[in-house]
Amino acid sequence: MARKPRIGMLGVTAHLYKKKIPEFVDDLSRHFKFLVQKCCSFAHIIPSEISYTKDLVEKAYAQMSQSDVDGIIIVFLSYSPSLIIEPVINFRKFPVLIWNTQQLFEITKNFSSTDMMDNHGMHGVQDLASVLLRKDVPFTIITGHYSQKDTLKEVEQWCKCAAIRRDLKKLNIGRIGGRFKNMGDFSIPDSQMIDKMGPKIIEIKMHQLYKIADTISPNDIDRVIEDENKKFHVDNDLDIETREKSIRLELALRTIINQYQLEALAINFMGFGNKNYTMPFAAISKFISEGVGYGGEGDVVCSTGVWILQQMAPPAAFTEMFTTDYKNHRIFMSHMGESNLKMAKNPLKIKLVKKDMSILKKGTSTSMFLFQMKPGYVTLFNLAPWRKKTFRMITTTGYIEDAELFHDIVSPHFLLKIETDVREFLTKYSNIGGTHHLAMVYGDVTEQIRTLASIMEFEFFKI
Repeated sequence: MARKPRIGMLGVTAHLYKKKIPEFVDDLSRHFKFLVQKCCSFAHIIPSEISYTKDLVEKAYAQMSQSDVDGIIIVFLSYSPSLIIEPVINFRKFPVLIWNTQQLFEITKNFSSTDMMDNHGMHGVQDLASVLLRKDVPFTIITGHYSQKDTLKEVEQWCKCAAIRRDLKKLNIGRIGGRFKNMGDFSIPDSQMIDKMGPKIIEIKMHQLYKIADTISPNDIDRVIEDENKKFHVDNDLDIETREKSIRLELALRTIINQYQLEALAINFMGFGNKNYTMPFAAISKFISEGVGYGGEGDVVCSTGVWILQQMAPPAAFTEMFTTDYKNHRIFMSHMGESNLKMAKNPLKIKLVKKDMSILKKGTSTSMFLFQMKPGYVTLFNLAPWRKKTFRMITTTGYIEDAELFHDIVSPHFLLKIETDVREFLTKYSNIGGTHHLAMVYGDVTEQIRTLASIMEFEFFKI
C-alpha cells in the first residue's frame, strides 16, 4: 500500500505588507494554517511560517529539506515577488506545486476593497511562473478553491505523484533470468533507468534461486497446497509433482524478495533451464496480487510501470496486445501466465491449472491461475524508453468486455474494447514509441500519470 506523502507547504506574501500592515499578514497566516489542515487529510504536512523575505524562504526551505519531504507546495497568500523564491528553492531536487488559490470563492455585488486586498495572490503566481518558464525550470500549477472537491483531489494526486517520484529512487527491482535475447524495445542500459528514475536493479542468479528452492521443506510446501486448495479450484490435470516444483520456487522467490527487499520483479522464462524447475507463473500471480510490480521477459522498465500503478490505484496488472479485431475495434490481450487475482470477475471461480512449458523444455509444466477478468473501464500505461536516454509515458483507456474465456487458450486473457478506431489507435501507439509490454489498472488514472510525467520531466501522450 502506498504511504502517506510528506509535503512541505510554503505560504508567501510581500515584505511591504509585513512592514506597513502587519495585522493583514497575521490574517493571511491564519488562512494558511487553515489550508494546511485541509491538506493534512491526505498528506503529512511540514508547514513554514508565513514567509515575506528571501531569508525566511531560505529558512523554510532548509527545514523542509531536513524533514525529507517528497515535494513542496507554494501558496501565494497575497502578491509576493518571485525573486525571494526562485533563487532559493531547488526545483529539480524537489517537485514544486504552485497552488493558485485564494480565500474568496465568489465575487458578489458586495465585493469590497478589503476583499480585493485579501484575495490578490494570482499575480504573484504569474510572476513566479514567468520566471521559472524563462529559465526552463520544472513546476506544476493547480488553480482552484479549497472548497472545490476536484481541486483538492488534484492537489492530493500531485502529492501522491511526488511521493512516487521519490520512492522510485529507493525502488529495488529483482531481475531473474536476464533479458529475453534480441527483444529490443526495453533493452536499454540499466544506467538509463537509474539516471532518470533511480531504482536499483538487482541481478538474481538462477543458481541462487535453485539452491534455496532445493532446501524448502515438505511441511512448508504442504501448507501452501492446503491454502491453495481452500481458495481455488484445482484442476484435475494438475499433478502433485508440478505443484510441488512450482511451490518450491514460490517459497524460494519469497525468500529472495525478503532478502533484497524487492518491490518489483522482472523475470525471463528463458532463464529457467534447470531440469527440475520451470517458470513459476502461479507464484508470480500471487506476488502481483500482493502489490509487487512485474515485467515479463526480464523487462525492468515495464515492472517499474506496473509498480507505479500499484501505488496509484491498485490492483495493477501486466499485459500485452496480441490480436486485433478490426470489425469490433477490440484487442485480444494476454501473456504466458501472469495475472492479478484481485482482477477476477468471481474470486470463487479462480482455477489453478497445469500450464505446458514445452516451449522452454520438452515435457515440463508449471502451475498457473486461470479466470475471467472483471469487466470494466481500464487505463493502459506504457513506460517507453526514448531518445536522449529519457522516457515517455503513454496512456489510453478502454473497456474489458464481459466475455467468457476461450476454451483453447491456457493463459490469462481478455478482450479490450478500444474507444476509437482500433487501426488509428495501433498506428498512433507505435508511432510514439509504445513498447509491447503494458501495465493496466481499473478506472481512469490518466491525469495522475500526466502529473507524474510532468514531475519526472517525461513526455506524456494520451491516445
